[in-house]
Amino acid sequence: MKKIAALTLVLVMVLALCACGGSDGKNPAVGTWTIKSMTNGGETYSVDDVPTLKDFIVMELREDGTGTITSSGETTPLTWDGSTITVEGDPASYSVSGDTLTLNSDSYTFTFVRK
Repeated sequence: MKKIAALTLVLVMVLALCACGGSDGKNPAVGTWTIKSMTNGGETYSVDDVPTLKDFIVMELREDGTGTITSSGETTPLTWDGSTITVEGDPASYSVSGDTLTLNSDSYTFTFVRK
């Protein structure tokens, strides 16, 4: 009887640990992002090459699908979902890999890093 009780207790503990582990359900895009580089017409400009770019563009994505993008001190609201960020009616696709977010518009590609 003690073995059954001990085995049951171990099983309950394992299940409890499984329930507590894993993803917190938070979208990996949520957070604050700063520009790392931008590409236009085949030319790439990086914060390593142009240090003033470092805080030139900052983007905040909130869990509720809203956010802001600040460029040159001007803040503009945005909306976003699982694949698109829309600023002033212009949608752009994005992807997240680790702490890097890549935003692709018609003529530009922006690479952001998590702040």
